[in-house]
Amino acid sequence: MASAGSGDGEPEFQIAPMIDVLLVLLVFFVMITSAEVLKVDKNLTLPVSPNANKREPEMAKHEMAVNVRLDASTNKGIVVVDDVEYVSNWQDVVPSLKASFERDPKLRVVVRADAAVPAGEIQRVMNLIGTAGIADIAFAASNK
Repeated sequence: MASAGSGDGEPEFQIAPMIDVLLVLLVFFVMITSAEVLKVDKNLTLPVSPNANKREPEMAKHEMAVNVRLDASTNKGIVVVDDVEYVSNWQDVVPSLKASFERDPKLRVVVRADAAVPAGEIQRVMNLIGTAGIADIAFAASNK
């Protein structure tokens, strides 16, 4: 919209609508990023691997995190999938994994296990993922 000012026919640049659009985009991207970050369990200390590969950006939208914490009192793992903890009966996670795999056939499960979790517990998690029919499994590690 041109304002009635100088009358030379040159419209003024309106910056307010541009700021509105930028703020809407900023809120959108913050919400998307926040939803992705919430899937990461901050209580885990990932194992260190200096040769760990970086995450593949094209596969990031097909990934699902399975977090494995250590219950120090029993020396057993606690599986956390989509903010639901599975302490004793891990078989309950299989239907959730199957449903996710049916929605996305390219699904990759990223196992994020604490460094102190025994290898046998990680093997049990891998068996559960295989029972759900998922063959693409990756492991998260820190390179620092």
